Order: sequence, then structure tokens, then C-alpha cells
Amino acid sequence: MRMGSLAMAAAVLILAAGCADTHPVAHAPLPLPSTAPASPGPKLTIDSPNGIKGPVGELIHTGLHDPHGDEYVIFGITGAGPRSPKDFGFAIGFREPKNKVTADDSLTEWVGSPSAPGFHPMNGQKELSDGSVQPAYGYYAGTPATISVQEAGRPIQAHLARWSHDPTITVFWFDPADVHDDDRWAQLAAYDASGNRLPDGRILRM
Repeated sequence: MRMGSLAMAAAVLILAAGCADTHPVAHAPLPLPSTAPASPGPKLTIDSPNGIKGPVGELIHTGLHDPHGDEYVIFGITGAGPRSPKDFGFAIGFREPKNKVTADDSLTEWVGSPSAPGFHPMNGQKELSDGSVQPAYGYYAGTPATISVQEAGRPIQAHLARWSHDPTITVFWFDPADVHDDDRWAQLAAYDASGNRLPDGRILRM
């Protein structure tokens, strides 16, 4: 990882779901960003020390940047964590000049099908040793209109993008500028366009 070791130790946290308030957050859906490359260029290369193969589908542009000015991107992967060629996961990394992408972090489903409806294990926001913050991200099997989380009773809405390889999969991430204290997150939930709560799936944060 270019930015050094994480300043916080990773821990698994189950986000409260079953007893959560089922009322949707009163926010209009954030626009879905384009997954198309920003401009034509040399063939995309992935630099990964963990055997990750990708990207599967187009890069998802988060609009967020690391301290070097390189944009954080999320992309589909195979290899490493996935248990078979049919399985998949996602990685986050930064896109450097000449279409080089360095995979900084990845997530996969390790219980059941990665396509089962609902949430799958997500990676929480991470403060890195240089003081920068890598955004929390994950994926939802389905096509919700909104995804939100409660932070000490304050709603935070996620940014969404459909996976170009399989548009029934929705990738989401949270802008660190919107986050005050992610240790107080609860009630991660997905809603359809009518405000109905969708299946939770497995709500886990790494």
C-alpha cells in the first residue's frame, strides 16, 4: 500500500439492522456516476500484490482523491479472495497517469453466494498513516435508489454506481467529508425509489 500501514486496526463490526427504524431517509437519490473511462488512453494495468485480477467491467470513478491528487476508483475483481472463477469482489485503489491503477484494498463475500440479494461485507473508512482517509465502500446485490447509514442519529447518504459488468450489482461509497465518527454507524439500509426498504442481506463492516 503506497500510503503505509493503517492508523487504525481493522475490526469486524455488525451494523444494527433488524431493530432499525425502517423509515427511509428524506433525501433525493444522488446521481449515479458514469463508469466509463474519462478519456481514451493506454491499456489499463492493475498493480496488486495480492493476486487480484481486474478490472472486471469499467472503473467506477468516486470523484475523491488521495493526497497526491490521484483519484480513488472502485472496480470488479476476480482472483485472490474469490473462491471460484464465478465469484467476484471489488477493490479500491488510485488511478495514476498512463492508466495505471494500484489496488489498495479489496473485499469479497466469504459466506454463501456473492450475488445473494442485499448487502455483503463492506470495508469501513480507513485513516492512513499520512493522515489521509480512504472512503468506506461496499456493494449491494440489487438496484436500490438510495443507501444510507445513521451516524449517532444523523443520516448520511452513500454515492451509488451500477457495475457495468452486471448492472444488478450496485457499488456504494461514503465521502469522508460527510463522516464525523464512523464508529457510531448503525442502520445501514437500502431503499427503492418509493422509499420501501429492500432486503438487508449480510450487513458487516471490516
